[in-house]
Amino acid sequence: MRSLLIDRFGRPITHMRISVTLRCNHSCIFCHREGIFGLKSRELSPGDWGFVARMGVRNDIIYYKLTGGEPLIRDDIVDIVHEIRSVGGVVSITTNGSRLAEFAEKLAEEKVDHINVSLHSLKPDVFKTITGGDLERVLAGIFKALEYGLKLKIDYVILSLNINEYKDLISFAQKHGLDMNIIELIPLGMSPETYGKLHAGLNNIINYLEKISVKKYKKEFQSRPTYVLPNNSKITIVKGWQNPELCMKCTRIRMTPDGRIKLCIFRNDLVLDARKAILDRDEEAFQKLLEKAALLREPYFKPENLAKSSRSNNS
Repeated sequence: MRSLLIDRFGRPITHMRISVTLRCNHSCIFCHREGIFGLKSRELSPGDWGFVARMGVRNDIIYYKLTGGEPLIRDDIVDIVHEIRSVGGVVSITTNGSRLAEFAEKLAEEKVDHINVSLHSLKPDVFKTITGGDLERVLAGIFKALEYGLKLKIDYVILSLNINEYKDLISFAQKHGLDMNIIELIPLGMSPETYGKLHAGLNNIINYLEKISVKKYKKEFQSRPTYVLPNNSKITIVKGWQNPELCMKCTRIRMTPDGRIKLCIFRNDLVLDARKAILDRDEEAFQKLLEKAALLREPYFKPENLAKSSRSNNS
């Protein structure tokens, strides 16, 4: 994929994941806050994000994922989408779905590329335990978005609490023509004890997908294994922990709500403060920061590091 920003590992930067807020109306037990801790100042405005996207598109950063916290908690989220779309960015959103019914029509009008909706259970009590939210409200948002022709993808984080629902959730996706990400839990933002209690492996799910799918391929972005079901729903496996193949195919940088460029979800030592450049609309300064991001960026998981870790654990 073409890009003007290529790191020293040969990876182009073509995607930007923007946390537009850290505020959220759910309380997911596995929340990692996008690896963002210690927010320094106020959230950026729609115009600020338009500037960021304009500079990004100039550098072949085309794909923009808006996330949070909960992005739809911002009443101006449609304005943010409009600003990024107006400079040529392709916009998608990750949401907990609680306000999706309210925004579906306007997001469809702004031609959002697709929306990821977190759906970790189809059982109201389990859903409430995991997220603190209302399942019926989320489902209403999903169905309203489908009414307006929005393309949806379900995000399903596998936990010890919900792993027994994988067949039901895959069937739900098939029934409604949805794609799905099945996501392995990562230990970011939680204690080892909590991670050990909540983590569940994906082997049984992968074996099931191998049996029911008609095609399998790997996405170019992060080399994610994807299974195509008979109705053409695509189920993607996301293993973000100790997976060097994913890291070596990652084409994403991140932005915090207050205007910092974050190069990796797992690292807080690779963060560049771009807030002043954004607020001043300083194109030269922001361009230099993007170029520095490409220079500093590196995979978090590398094959040689995992091999060293394995030898150390076995010694």
